[in-house]
This record gives sequence, structure tokens and C-alpha cells, in this order.
Amino acid sequence: MSIRDQFRQHLQAAGSGPVSIDIQDGDERLVCELSELDRFGCACHELRVESPKLAQADLADLQKRSAELSARLTYLLEPIAPIESDGESCSVQMRSNPPHRDDDGTRYYELLMRRGGSISLRRWQSQPGQCRQQIPAELTREVIVRLAGDFADELK
Repeated sequence: MSIRDQFRQHLQAAGSGPVSIDIQDGDERLVCELSELDRFGCACHELRVESPKLAQADLADLQKRSAELSARLTYLLEPIAPIESDGESCSVQMRSNPPHRDDDGTRYYELLMRRGGSISLRRWQSQPGQCRQQIPAELTREVIVRLAGDFADELK
């Protein structure tokens, strides 16, 4: 059974309160921290998929993979694009491009792909004159399961 299918089953079996999901499937691992979960959606603080398959990846490979993943994530609230590559840590940061802006400030998704094999998603908010703060990403169950599957597919 794929990590996506296992994740879907864990979500179906979970209660409504804060939920931590940690699934190990061979050399793949999925970690998800939810502060809320109901019949239709969730408030996700972090979704991370790990696999050692990118242990030897170089920066060019991560850049290529992050561009492919960004193109695939058309179902999020904002489009995702690679914004920064770090050769020293061999990682690529992706963000909402453009971010969501309104009277409450700016909100955006941030994804990080790292050599060693991990992809993570978090959501951030910044308000004028303040440091950015992590906020939960409000996602439907369908979207978070799809994200988990797309992350796992990119790490193959």
C-alpha cells in the first residue's frame, strides 16, 4: 500500500482534535501535524515526506525536481515557484508566487526540498512591522492526501 493510501486511512481513523501522524513505509516516512481535523478538512502545521533516495542529489537535481513539483501543485490556493537555492545546504525553497495579500497581511506556503530526501510544507503569515509567524495551512482532506502523494512521487 502506498504512503498516500496509508495516510488517507490514518486520516479516516483519526479523531477531531490535534492529530500527529507518523507513517513509516520501507525507507519512506510521512510526518503530519494537524491542529484540527473534521469531516472535510484540516489545519496542518507541517506535512513532511522523507526518503533517502535523494541522499546523493546535487543542487541541479533538486532545482529540477522542485520546478517539476511546483508545476504539479496547481491545486493549492496560490501558485508555487522555486525562489531560492542554497548550494551549501543543498536545498531549494519554494513559496507561493504571488502570496495572498489582504488587510490581515501576507500569507504564503513555503516548501523546502533538501538533499537527503525530504520535502516539507508549512504556511506563514507576515504583518507589517512584525516577524513572520507560522500559521496552519487550511486544506481539504483531498488536497492534503494529494500533497502527500505528490511529495512521495517526487522523492522516487
